[in-house]
Amino acid sequence: MNDLLQGLNTSQREAVTTTEGYVRVIAGAGTGKTRALTHRFAYLVNELGISPSNILCITFTNKAANEMKKRIKRMLGEEFDTSFVATLHAFCTRVLREEIHKLFYPDNFIVLDNVDQKKILEEVYDEMGIKMDTASFKFMIDQIRYYKNLITYVGYLSDPDFDYSTLTSDKKSDEIIFRYIKKQRKYFGLDFFDLINFVIYLFDHYPEVLAKWQQKLCYIMVDEFQDITAKEFKLIRRLSEYHRNLFVVGDPDQNIYEWRGANMDVIVHFESWLNNPCFANQLGLTARDIFLTGNYRSVTPILQVANSLIAKNQNRVEKSLQGHADGGEKVVHLHAKNDKEEIKFICTHIKEHVAKGGKYSDFAVLYRSNYVSRFVEQGFLMQNIPYTVYGGVGFYERAEIKDVLSYMRLVERPDDDLSLKRIINVPRRKIGKTKQKLLSDYAEQNGVSLYEALKVLCATEAFKSCKAREFVRTVESLREKAENLSVSELLQHILMETGYELYIRESGDIDRLDNVTELLRSIVTQETEYGEHLSLSAFLQNITLLRDSDVEDKNDCVKIMTIHTAKGLEFDNVFLVGLTEGIFPSARSLEERKKDALEEERRLCFVAVTRAKKRLWLTESEGFGVKGFSKVPSRFVFDIDGSLLTRIGVIPAEILEEHKHQARSFDKVDLQIYKVGDQLRHKVFGEGIVEEVDEQTQTYRIRFVTGVKPISFTYNGLSHIF
Repeated sequence: MNDLLQGLNTSQREAVTTTEGYVRVIAGAGTGKTRALTHRFAYLVNELGISPSNILCITFTNKAANEMKKRIKRMLGEEFDTSFVATLHAFCTRVLREEIHKLFYPDNFIVLDNVDQKKILEEVYDEMGIKMDTASFKFMIDQIRYYKNLITYVGYLSDPDFDYSTLTSDKKSDEIIFRYIKKQRKYFGLDFFDLINFVIYLFDHYPEVLAKWQQKLCYIMVDEFQDITAKEFKLIRRLSEYHRNLFVVGDPDQNIYEWRGANMDVIVHFESWLNNPCFANQLGLTARDIFLTGNYRSVTPILQVANSLIAKNQNRVEKSLQGHADGGEKVVHLHAKNDKEEIKFICTHIKEHVAKGGKYSDFAVLYRSNYVSRFVEQGFLMQNIPYTVYGGVGFYERAEIKDVLSYMRLVERPDDDLSLKRIINVPRRKIGKTKQKLLSDYAEQNGVSLYEALKVLCATEAFKSCKAREFVRTVESLREKAENLSVSELLQHILMETGYELYIRESGDIDRLDNVTELLRSIVTQETEYGEHLSLSAFLQNITLLRDSDVEDKNDCVKIMTIHTAKGLEFDNVFLVGLTEGIFPSARSLEERKKDALEEERRLCFVAVTRAKKRLWLTESEGFGVKGFSKVPSRFVFDIDGSLLTRIGVIPAEILEEHKHQARSFDKVDLQIYKVGDQLRHKVFGEGIVEEVDEQTQTYRIRFVTGVKPISFTYNGLSHIF
């Protein structure tokens, strides 16, 4: 026992040895929650004699599960079973392997991944004579997820005699969904949405199956509990009803996934949710609270900034991180005149550190949105600072950036076959592989470029059914205009006249649109700073040089990434860049979800701050943003007690005034209660799913069994289904 508890602080020891009942552990950033979880698992096995096969430990990611298994085996030995240390999806798969025969599925059912889903949808689209691209695939996967939230469809799939012809609708999207689930049944395939739904259905309809698993799992532990959904909690709560030993660990201040279904109310009001009247069995449960607040990661000045920032949130469990690392430099806030000055400041600090014997890998640059990486990458390339985009691709390697640059190259040089091949059918123009082969053959036989071949063949019968002639007219028109347009003006014409901007908007992938807008913004900045006319040729050459820059040592390089990617990681030195109102917090998030979004954005900033171990810089700059608004410092900079920061740069009075104006524009009364994907009960229409939230008309569009209904924000006859 002494070996297992050795090195644990008082709170961690309490968490490890409190084995019975319902326990909520509020574990702040860097407070050793994984250590507490793994030691508790070992304590249950060694000191209480519980078999590992009777302990379920739910993690949020496979990576976390694997790390936990390694630690447990180091303490207990390689021979111990850790198969119940798993993600919830992996656990559900385990249950279904043993029980799914009751739903007339074989135990070797297929777990469908993203590629499998796309293949099934391609079959459906082909049968219905619909062309599918990336945009429609993403849209339909979202629609399928909303449809499956109600779980009733499991009854169709588990009934071998079900008549799918009874599923009818006038909406094409509904018809696609019905065909999709029918094909799922044909292939005995379950996608990730199904795994949890099928287990819940089994437990609801086969009490003996539920009882078996309830009795088997004597102790249940859940990591990252702040990221759990209401449906996932319902499943876990039911599993715990027999032995009543449920141990949950999380931090409400680090919930950054509400936008995809996480319900932090579950951890904030844990005991209320245990006794929620929506559950069939009312057990009158009580919960014990344990707080882990001793931070072993960051120096005190960083923790003080983190505490000051997050204290502005209202929906949280109050706590304050306490440091164990003495000393440390004050956190720096830089206000720069432009992003060129901002990146120069960053590069200077990194180079000075390396010159003193440090490493590039001692640094990380974090940002709210992917497009912010553009000025960071460009600055690093120009200063020969090696970097890697962690968990993503570089700005100039993103598909949409490559697409628009290919259009620009084609306008400059129509004989650029590589550029033509990339964008000839983007957006879709029905110039498929067969027609492109005709082009290649003609070009090779006649010694001309693909574009010259297209100009000849677009008028022939073989190309009559496609938009080849329209494409040629567009390129020719753009070439004529390019002589009198600036590079930024040309890009705007390209986006509009080729249909590329509409293509991105229809895809629903706003990040892609932001990236293209950031490219446009960077071109305008270059034109302003260039000192003379920036030609299209000069611009494209500069971009090529940037993209082709060599990085000597990828092992020793600065890591740059979004804050979401950085969750769970830590770095000696962190630059949190782009702290501009509208970028961080995200204007789009605030517009969609108002005060809930503001608190989540602040939690995201808290996560970013607590990634830093030794030094932290908060940076932002003047100029204009992706939508043309004047850049002003983020409200989060002012949420922090000014005495905790070393401020560099003077913020002009007019910018401070503009900051107040922009911040006030989002501080409106929030009538919206529900969000897209929420499962609701209407007192007349029954169960439904929120498919759309219309701020302009103040209505939800909710899909019920009887169809989609517009329901006012102010209507009080709606309630959550848990």
